Amino acid sequence: MSKLLMSPTVLVEKSPKMYRADVCTVTPSGKYLFATSRSNKAGVSGYISAFELDPEGSIVRQMCLSPTSTSGGHSNAVAPCDWSDEWLALTDDEQGFLEIYRWDGEWLARVAHCDVKEPGFGMNAVWLD
Repeated sequence: MSKLLMSPTVLVEKSPKMYRADVCTVTPSGKYLFATSRSNKAGVSGYISAFELDPEGSIVRQMCLSPTSTSGGHSNAVAPCDWSDEWLALTDDEQGFLEIYRWDGEWLARVAHCDVKEPGFGMNAVWLD
């Protein structure tokens, strides 16, 4: 298997200490793993990646590597919906917001953004049905 990327290689080579891994989580079906990296500098985007998993849970391939809206601060935590692979929440505490992403098995799209300007907000998201 080729090298799996959590941040673009060119950025990591330029500034090897700029990014750090954050949260990894598997979708309810067990078909996908989502992982984030965050930047160590405000104003420099973190990244979210999607990986396809085989039935035993091994990574088959990396499906996407997309920048997040901000560095992510101390969070940039991704949380898949508990009842579907289609929806993900991403929290941010650099600026204080929650974003919702839609996953169709190939594409990851940011579909909603909600600012929450409360100190300490944005470490994790919990889905309620």
